[in-house]
Amino acid sequence: MTDVYLGVHRGRWLEQLRVPMCVSLNILHTYASDWERHPKAFTPWVLDSGAYNEISRFGRWRVDPDLFGSRVTRVLHNVGTPPIFCSPQDMPCEPWSLKASRLTVGMHQYYTTENLLYLRDNFPFIPWIPVLQGWELAHYIEHVVQYRKAGIDLTREPLVGVGSLCRRQRGDTATVVRIIRQLRDIGISIHGFGVSLDVLARRPTDMSSMDSMAWSRTGRWSNRPLPGCTHSGPCNNCRDAAFRWYRRAVELTGEPALRR
Repeated sequence: MTDVYLGVHRGRWLEQLRVPMCVSLNILHTYASDWERHPKAFTPWVLDSGAYNEISRFGRWRVDPDLFGSRVTRVLHNVGTPPIFCSPQDMPCEPWSLKASRLTVGMHQYYTTENLLYLRDNFPFIPWIPVLQGWELAHYIEHVVQYRKAGIDLTREPLVGVGSLCRRQRGDTATVVRIIRQLRDIGISIHGFGVSLDVLARRPTDMSSMDSMAWSRTGRWSNRPLPGCTHSGPCNNCRDAAFRWYRRAVELTGEPALRR
């Protein structure tokens, strides 16, 4: 079975929804200075680093690992419920991310690996997971080897994130499926970042877990309420649309339909 985390961009939803969620550090950090006001989690959740926005917009991480680890520490303290995992400061490898950083795929992978090693050494109480980055299948395999040379056998990790999948799925589902299948076949327990329902439908048991904010993008593109919603405007911030997407994702894993 694949565990599904609903990607959300409203920190307060951690208190309001009763489904597993994935929330970005960029969102929760805005509450960091006020413990009482900070959203508390009452459901399983995971912390995304916000790597895609950081690298695609700025070409680099604007905070060093010590500050990043300190921010994550504060957020976890404020949320209360420990997360299932936290993402490190990985560096996505989409072509536009590489253009922004002016670095190669290999350099993005190197910095991703080194950051995980540093964070695990200096913030060992946080459940960091390794993240594999690449664009072509060969890149991901090369990153597996790079981790091994650094002393991390990904086949022994409880969970490994696979990045740079989300924005290539529009018309390229087959490549994403192939990458996930090959990594699974070498013994890696996969968390797919930003995986679409099309991928989940084709390979429902290949991933240990996944997250997605596809429901929000669909709502934004429609520019009008989705079927089943009575509010005005698009559904990119609609909890009903988010839950319907989540219910559909869970059904694709073979689990019974959910009720709110």
